[in-house]
Amino acid sequence: MDQSISSPTLFTSTLEPSTVPIATLMYDVLSELSCLLELEINDASADFNKILEVAPQLEVLRAPGWLQLTSPDGRLLHRMFTAAHLKEIELFHETDSRAVLSLLRYLSNLESLLLTGGFNQESFQNDYGAAIEAKAAMNNAPNMSLRRLYLRSRGSMDYRILAAILPWVPELREFSCESLHLRMSEILVKNCKHLEVVRELDSFGGDYDPRALPRGVDVVLPLLTGCPTLRVLDTAAHNIQGDIFMNCELACLGLETFRCQIIGMYWLDEANSRVLNRLLSGNSEGDGDDNGSGTGATTSIEEQGLLDEVYRNQERYRRVYRQFSRMTQLRVLELGQEWRTVSRLYDTRIDGEDEYDDIYDEPDNGYYAWYPPPIDGTLDLTLVSGLDQLSTLKELEVFGFEGVDHRMEKVELDWMAAQWPKLKVMRGIHIDIFPKVEPDTKRRELREYMQMLRPDVVHETLFKH
Repeated sequence: MDQSISSPTLFTSTLEPSTVPIATLMYDVLSELSCLLELEINDASADFNKILEVAPQLEVLRAPGWLQLTSPDGRLLHRMFTAAHLKEIELFHETDSRAVLSLLRYLSNLESLLLTGGFNQESFQNDYGAAIEAKAAMNNAPNMSLRRLYLRSRGSMDYRILAAILPWVPELREFSCESLHLRMSEILVKNCKHLEVVRELDSFGGDYDPRALPRGVDVVLPLLTGCPTLRVLDTAAHNIQGDIFMNCELACLGLETFRCQIIGMYWLDEANSRVLNRLLSGNSEGDGDDNGSGTGATTSIEEQGLLDEVYRNQERYRRVYRQFSRMTQLRVLELGQEWRTVSRLYDTRIDGEDEYDDIYDEPDNGYYAWYPPPIDGTLDLTLVSGLDQLSTLKELEVFGFEGVDHRMEKVELDWMAAQWPKLKVMRGIHIDIFPKVEPDTKRRELREYMQMLRPDVVHETLFKH
């Protein structure tokens, strides 16, 4: 056996047929690989304890979720594992919280736990019952080594599974999941006082229309107000109400990555915008009163109400931007994500050919596909709305506003080019990747202007395609 092999990957399916049980052959092979650091195994009948006994030097183990972690009668194993070097485990088939707790109890040096196969649908009688079971499984002794927990659940995961696990990993630094919910955020804040990274997986847009499948609003609020050590909030598919955000007491002023959409920041509709422009230019045109003064009392009240609304909105914007201006360590600021979806544009005909669904004619007898407009009530990224308060973000490297009704003009790009010297990536005015999309002259002009100002800045999308 070649002892120089440092990190081979072993699949049980590669072993030759033999009269000797395959598990025995596998253990014999493992015992000869004294330098083996990383192992991937697909045999769910393999004995977890035996693997670690014959390969105690393992640092990374990838295995099915039902790798034997219990005794034949179904009880959790209650003996110490010998895997002093094991740092990372990935269970790529479905597992349950009891198996996870068993690993946490006995692997005192485990740093990363990746549960990529999801959880089976466990049934706890109630929250209290789940907590009691977890306490017994952990023998009332928390795991102080785990730093990273990665969950990919098929469908909606019962929050009680997380509630059973998280109290026993108080030193957790990084949490990733497929779908973040409010109850999850609250459980994280309560139990993980040193949390630094919260990331939602596969939330980079394009797979669904967020208006058709909305996420819960303000899911991230507990994290913003309760995690002072938080550095990365990577939740691009989520949103938070502007009024909630501007009034919350931010605890995580050391944030380096903020990916979340601000909503509820409505401006005037087109008709009222025209009235406002007329008012600001001093050309108020009322309906006239009986004396022919040109400004009837009713119209004057409506106009004043319109001005009051504008002033209130301006103050709201200033307060939202003031919150961001306090996050002086921000390197990544993403205020939206790609909001369109490609899949809904296709119909499959009987002959198997694809054709576009929502289309309209071009002048040259071609056609464009119809895409929905940006999300309503997103942030207005203009200087008049308070964007200039973000001059404090001198570390900013990535600025994204996909799906945002930004209303930017060249003057805003002048400001960004000057105020953000470390800017490397901009997402929002890149070349559109979607098929049959109608050309956007304004978008192209803004991109070309920014390329002239800052040729070092890359224009791209967050959308994975």
